[in-house]
Amino acid sequence: MTTRFYFKNIKESDKQLLEAYFQEKKIARLEKLLLRGNLELAKFAVDAKYHERHSIFIIRLGLNFAGKDLRSEEKSHSSLLEAFDLAFDRIINQLRKVESKKHD
Repeated sequence: MTTRFYFKNIKESDKQLLEAYFQEKKIARLEKLLLRGNLELAKFAVDAKYHERHSIFIIRLGLNFAGKDLRSEEKSHSSLLEAFDLAFDRIINQLRKVESKKHD
């Protein structure tokens, strides 16, 4: 699986924190669901922005695998990781729905 991170107006410490958090805690959950599919060909993109005017973090996630394109977006005033967790949970739910349709 290919993973790409795109950041805009995010502090370097927050960038490293998000990348480490994904690698340590979230990637295994994603790979577990993709094992049945094309794990090697899957592409996961993380787009993180901070809007200073509104003091808000915006996370956009995209997962592309086997001709499927899943997207999720979340906004949070409190933290980058909170927005990431909510968006990631949406991607997981979408992935589970796709997998259950495959098996039906």
